[in-house]
Amino acid sequence: MKDYQADKYENFFAHLKASRPVLARFADFTASAVDAPDVDSVIKAQLAGLVAARGAFRGGLVARTAGSGTRQTGTATEQEGFDDFKAFLTDANTRYLQTYFLDFPDTEATFYPDKLAGLTQAPKTKRLTRLTVYTEALEAAPKPPAKPDPAAKALLPVALAAQARTLLTAYETATVKKTKSQTALTDTIAAQGPDFNALALALWHVHTAALFAHRDAPDQARKYFDFAGLPNRVNPKGPKNPPKAA
Repeated sequence: MKDYQADKYENFFAHLKASRPVLARFADFTASAVDAPDVDSVIKAQLAGLVAARGAFRGGLVARTAGSGTRQTGTATEQEGFDDFKAFLTDANTRYLQTYFLDFPDTEATFYPDKLAGLTQAPKTKRLTRLTVYTEALEAAPKPPAKPDPAAKALLPVALAAQARTLLTAYETATVKKTKSQTALTDTIAAQGPDFNALALALWHVHTAALFAHRDAPDQARKYFDFAGLPNRVNPKGPKNPPKAA
């Protein structure tokens, strides 16, 4: 007889059906939610693993190597590529750049010639140029010393520039290849290889940690995941206005 309870202990993230860009944004939401102030330390301890898995998974969006599953024959649309970069811009601005500008106020105009909105609301004809300038500014920023100095000025993490370059490469590819094949549209998680498996496990760790931390009110674990932003049988495209991270 089938054990009807077995599925309650399976990692359901491993069975999600969504495109790689959609799942990458799903992971972005969870990372931001876990990194928010006042999050229980048990949940917060899962952040490093999630960020690492998310970074590897995003790398697969650009170069589908053997470790990233079957090579994708199409590419993300220009708008999807821009949306991914825009999410990164907003997160980097809040977490790092505003603090960085306090110590290096003269550099703000280099990153934001027309404020942050000049990037996040840039017209299509100017997006690639502005995102390229922004990425190069990150790459040219002073690098943190090998040994952290508590008295030193706030410097930007080296990984920030690398992530921007990865997203820029993906965006450049999308602007060159403006069509998106049906293969890419149906490029589901089921066949996406080790990088997805690692991300699914990292998401599961956040989920189980959240259930423990909120064991007296387990429904609170939902706030760390944008499930509404995933495709569903009724509305495959998902809602237009997904919830914000708590």
